[in-house]
Amino acid sequence: MPNVLKRSGAKVTDLSDRQFRRSRLMLTVMYVVILAFILFCSAGITRSLFAQRVENRFNRVRVPVFSGEVIVLPPSPRAEDMRADFLQATIIVDGLLLFVAGVLSYWLAGFTLRPIQAAYNCQRQFLSDVSHELRTPLAILRTGLENELDAEKFSKIRPEIESHLEEVDRMSQLIGDFLVLSRLDSRDGSKSETEIANLQDVVQKTVNDLRSIAERQNITLTLVQNDELALPVSIPSKELLVRAIANVINNAIAYNHEFGSVQILTKGNGRTAILSIKDTGVGIAAHEQKKVFDRFYRAEKSRTRHAGGSGLGLPIVKSIIDSLGGSVALSSEVGRGTEVIISLPIHKAS
Repeated sequence: MPNVLKRSGAKVTDLSDRQFRRSRLMLTVMYVVILAFILFCSAGITRSLFAQRVENRFNRVRVPVFSGEVIVLPPSPRAEDMRADFLQATIIVDGLLLFVAGVLSYWLAGFTLRPIQAAYNCQRQFLSDVSHELRTPLAILRTGLENELDAEKFSKIRPEIESHLEEVDRMSQLIGDFLVLSRLDSRDGSKSETEIANLQDVVQKTVNDLRSIAERQNITLTLVQNDELALPVSIPSKELLVRAIANVINNAIAYNHEFGSVQILTKGNGRTAILSIKDTGVGIAAHEQKKVFDRFYRAEKSRTRHAGGSGLGLPIVKSIIDSLGGSVALSSEVGRGTEVIISLPIHKAS
C-alpha cells in the first residue's frame, strides 16, 4: 500500500511539474509576442513620423522664392536638422510606447499573479481548516493519555505515556502556531478595533506565567521596569502581544545554558515603547541571524539540539509585531547570548 501511495504521489508531482512547465512556456511565448509587437510598432511609427518630417523639409526646398528678378531657392536640409528630427520622433514614439508598455505590464502582472494569489489563498484556507480539524482528535488523544497516566495498570509504561503526552503537546503548539499565522495572514492590513494596554502590565503578567518553566530549567528570569512609567500601546488584541512576548521569552529559556539568566527590560523614549529580552544562551551565528524570522527556518544543530521547535516562534513574533505597527531587531553572539528588542509606538492620545 505505501508503494502504491508513493507511485501515486510521484505521478501527481510529475503532473504538477508538467503543468508548471507548460504554463511557463505559454507565458514566455506571450511575453515574446507582446515584445515583438511593441518593437514592430516602435519601428513603424518612428519610420512614419520621421519620413513625414523629412518629406516636409524637402518639399520646402522645391518651392522657389521670387525676389524681384532673382529666384532664391531655400537651403537644402542639413544633417543636424535630420538628426534633430529623428531624435524628436524617437522620443515621442518611445514615450508613447513606454506608457503603453507600463499599462500592459500592470495588466500582465495581475494576470500572472492571479493563479499564484488563488493558490496562496487556498493554501492559507487549507492550513486553517486542517489546524482546526486536528484540534479535536488531539484533545481526545490527550485526554486518553492522561487517563492512562493516572491508571495504576499502566504504571509500568508511565515514561512512554509521558513521552507521548509531550509529543501531543508539541503538536498542539504547532497547530496553535499555524492558527496564529493564519489569523495574521487573513488580516491583510485591514483595520480592526483596538484596545489600549500598558506594555508594563502585559510584560509583567507574561513573565509571571513563565517563571515556573524557567525554574524547572534552572533559568533565572529578571524583570527590570519602572513601575511609575506608563507605556500605553494601541493593539487589536492583547492576546497577540502576549503571544509575541511569550515566544521570545520561551526561546530565551529553551536556548539557554543551565543556570543561565534572562533579563527583560522595558523603557520608553517618548514616542516608542521598547522591550528588551536578553539571555545568556548559546547564541546565533552571524550568517543565520537574518534568517531566524523566516518561517520554518531552523538554526544549525549546535543550537537546535538544546530544544525542539517548529521554526515558527520568531516568525510569529515578527508577524504579530508588524501587524501592531512595531518592529523587531535581533543581535546575538555565539556562546554569549541573544538580545531581541521589540519596539511599539506609544498611543498618541496618551
